[in-house]
Amino acid sequence: MARHPAAFLALLVLLAAGCARLPAAIPEGSGVWRGCLNRNPVTLDPAYVVTLLDSSICALLYNGLVRFDESGRVVPDLARTMPDVSADGLTYTFELRRGVRFHNGRELTAEDVVYSFRRILDPATISRRSWVFEAVEGAVAFNRDERTDLPGVRAEGSHRVVITLAWPLAHFLSLLAMPAGYVVDRNEVERHTDPRDYGFHPVGTGPWVLESWVPGAYLRLRANPDYFEGRPHLDALDYRIIEDGATAVAEFRAGNLHLLRLGPVEHAVFQRDPRWEGFLVGAPDLAVYYLALNCEKEPFDNVLVRQAVNHAIDRQAILEAVLPGRYVLANGSIPPGLDGHDPHLEGYRYDPALARRLLAAAGYPRGFRMEIVQTSSPGVLQITEPIQRMLAEVGVEARLVQLESGAFFATIGDQGNPDCFFVSWWADIPDAENFLYPLFHSRNRGGGGNRARFSDPAVDAILDRARLTLGAAERSELYRDAQRLVFSQAPWVPLYFPINYLACRPEVGGFVACSIANAQKMTGVWLAPPPAAD
Repeated sequence: MARHPAAFLALLVLLAAGCARLPAAIPEGSGVWRGCLNRNPVTLDPAYVVTLLDSSICALLYNGLVRFDESGRVVPDLARTMPDVSADGLTYTFELRRGVRFHNGRELTAEDVVYSFRRILDPATISRRSWVFEAVEGAVAFNRDERTDLPGVRAEGSHRVVITLAWPLAHFLSLLAMPAGYVVDRNEVERHTDPRDYGFHPVGTGPWVLESWVPGAYLRLRANPDYFEGRPHLDALDYRIIEDGATAVAEFRAGNLHLLRLGPVEHAVFQRDPRWEGFLVGAPDLAVYYLALNCEKEPFDNVLVRQAVNHAIDRQAILEAVLPGRYVLANGSIPPGLDGHDPHLEGYRYDPALARRLLAAAGYPRGFRMEIVQTSSPGVLQITEPIQRMLAEVGVEARLVQLESGAFFATIGDQGNPDCFFVSWWADIPDAENFLYPLFHSRNRGGGGNRARFSDPAVDAILDRARLTLGAAERSELYRDAQRLVFSQAPWVPLYFPINYLACRPEVGGFVACSIANAQKMTGVWLAPPPAAD
């Protein structure tokens, strides 16, 4: 589970204060929310959702057995309470709420949960999120089409779901809170000739109902008056597709949007403008940006070279110049606020002289040539060009290679073999496991997440043990141990944990920025009525 140390919690309070004002009485039916999306959703079918944007929209339409609240904790959702868990950590028993209805009026039952989970694992579905249920008894064989039954998920009566795992998995409830754990109506899915069409006509149990969707133009959701936790304060959510950032800023300033995500330049402008004092809201993102070094490729297969590259880069100076006030310096991979984060982990200090000595000891007294692969996204060069200059000062000639997104991820995945690349990792769940196991376990080499091709049997053993350890304190210590061991071998140059800022209009109340994309359900947000005319 996520926890927030005092300093981190103070930061959250400071950031989120702008849009959390409470009036004497929150107005019901308080109007229409005007938001924007920077691209069109790919799908609103939980079986195929993989992006943060699609996840955030699906959270408005669906529910799972459990969900993440705004602070990142796992709390009951369709389940009446948190599940009863057996002493061995293998059996989870959920009692469902009574009277929950899909948007079409049909009452939810335990069989809907069983169907939804089987559907994710069904090889015919070809879901990229089948791994979410990998620990469920029989799931692997079912997903491989080696068996037709799935004994690990069953309904007991109309309102009880029992899930049995093949092995204990400490973060299993967090996995269930992902969109893959959302419950769908089988009849609605199967009435489409092409199952993929369901993603454009979603029917869930959530607080919002899809009213209309014109791809590339807008998405409109209306409040669900029968939502089991009560009708949302707002009447509807209107999201326009605005891909151009400058257009979004202009629309926000004109009063046509209620919320605006701020890039570094816009953040600096709004922060200096006294009209927006008290109306900036945000939270640290559960993400990490880093420079990955290919541990299988010469010269980065030598730990001394990797350590030298770390010592050659003045990370603090780069970030202060490019992202002032929008980062926490990263000395490892686990963001602050998660169990397992180690505030005492020392990063590699900027020391060009030491970097030269390490290169000489590794057999590269005159340095070497390398490539840094990166996307063509705006702002990337602001970080990589200073890195390029700093490496040149210790004799390393780095060429920057910019690729469009598809080619970039193919190159850093299983299809390529780059020297080094600048990339980020965003959490699926607020758990330290998500920042270690996918990124450094040898089982996930390449496209599985471990794109630095790092391998260490001792790290593998610690990460395997941590996933089976149910005690929170012991598990946190294992993740701290794993992180120390990983970064002593310098597979990355860890750069920063980002802080996301937004500006909200003065009439917005109750909005809280969430670090997890699918935690914000927009049920507590309201709009103040315009002031009365004189």
